[in-house]
Amino acid sequence: MGISGIRSKEVKLLTALLICSSSVHATSQCPPEFGQKDPLIDTLGWLIVAAGIIVGALLFTYIIRRSRGTGWLSRTIVIIAGFSGMILVWVGGFSLAFVNFFFRC
Repeated sequence: MGISGIRSKEVKLLTALLICSSSVHATSQCPPEFGQKDPLIDTLGWLIVAAGIIVGALLFTYIIRRSRGTGWLSRTIVIIAGFSGMILVWVGGFSLAFVNFFFRC
């Protein structure tokens, strides 16, 4: 008897759920000696996330405005680079908030 009756999609789904649940459990458990986390810390983290989203959107808007009047190929390349920069700023804001505010006990 083995797991030959289980489909590949079910195994992938189970694996994804176990990976997500283990990381959530690991980051939600703080040792009792740390006590309750101050809500101000979470608020500051969410402000960092909001600032990253706003700065990323402003960066993308600025790049689109600066690329007006150029050829379509160069403008396309600049817009793709601006979009990538916006995503990087967003990920950076999320990473900064999660590492320094949300995942701290």
